Amino acid sequence: MNEFSISNLLQESFKKKDMINPREIFDEKLADLNISENQAFNLIGLDKNSVNPILDGSIKHPNLFNVLKLSDFLDIPLKELIVFLIANQQSDKIKKLETSNDYQFIERNFDIDRLNRAGLINSKSDSSEIKQNLLDFFGFKSIQEYEDYTLKLDMILYSSTKRNFADKMRYFSVSSAYMIFERIANPNYYNRDSLKELIPKIKPYTQDVEKGILTVCQALYSIGVTVCFQKQLTTSQFRGATFAVNRKPCIVLTDLNKNYGSIWHALLHELYHVLFDFESILSQGYHLTGEPDLLLINEKSADEFAQEFFFDSNLLRFIKPHINNDLMVSQIAKKNNIHKCLVYFAFQIDMYFNQNKNYWKAFGQYFPNIDETVKRLSPLVWEKDSIPQKAKIIKEIFELNKIVE
Repeated sequence: MNEFSISNLLQESFKKKDMINPREIFDEKLADLNISENQAFNLIGLDKNSVNPILDGSIKHPNLFNVLKLSDFLDIPLKELIVFLIANQQSDKIKKLETSNDYQFIERNFDIDRLNRAGLINSKSDSSEIKQNLLDFFGFKSIQEYEDYTLKLDMILYSSTKRNFADKMRYFSVSSAYMIFERIANPNYYNRDSLKELIPKIKPYTQDVEKGILTVCQALYSIGVTVCFQKQLTTSQFRGATFAVNRKPCIVLTDLNKNYGSIWHALLHELYHVLFDFESILSQGYHLTGEPDLLLINEKSADEFAQEFFFDSNLLRFIKPHINNDLMVSQIAKKNNIHKCLVYFAFQIDMYFNQNKNYWKAFGQYFPNIDETVKRLSPLVWEKDSIPQKAKIIKEIFELNKIVE
């Protein structure tokens, strides 16, 4: 943070302890130089009517050049003198300065228009309401508290290159996920070998549309891997991400494509990153699926891992000529302990990426509606949830087996 930013100066002004006393320093300076007040005023180039109100903190509209001159004469840092003057202003002036700073911070860091469209804030013009909506969502009491938190978060998650998101919404989405994981604070020990043992057992749960993914996520939580679900936020455009929170893997999934097969594919994709890229993710805080990064985390390998896990290329070659035969697709899905939509999903992926043919809207009748699946994980719904509330619910789902109706 810039040491002369309004936020920093205000924060320092609230710390009465260690505040300088310019009058005492001025008197000590006169004694050291063995000069009178009038001689000091001549040295500074100001009269007593300009100097005394600054020394006493009673000046209402400080002149910057006068403050600079006095700072130089007293040999005290300019910032300390400015903080002293702010601290001695009337409370209503400080409040106005604080309010102005809050709104400037909101304007710089949040996409008001798109957050309004997402339903998270109720107004695009009422600054007080916007501020309160944001504070309620994050669970903070002041914008300063949020700003302090983001400074810490940026140190963990963002290098100087990664922090400069052109899209404020993506930053908002990523930061919100991290805050939830931090509040959940999974107490279970993460062990990579336990994850390797668990992953092969996942496939059959795809057949349980209502509770399958919940059961898998509860099992993952018990071995130190936390999964949460977000409703897709306008323009943030990522279907999954892997974080390192307290040195444990955390996965966020979204309903980007609103597709049952895609959700399972995204989960296995992220679990690949946990298995094989977690040391790299530890060093950079997080990885967004589909976003290039300096550590060259291999997205293609993660996609292939997920695809081969559910329905490998040999099975796909066999079923492709019979993809319109519902009975054969059902039989091969049952034999491989997967939901039949994953067979069609494998076909769609193959046709799109290998043959440049779009079958994404085909076979829609075989893909379950994801609403019931997602509901069990209590996804973060931007227009009605808050981070403290959502973290508490998710923790109860995983630790107390709470059922979300």
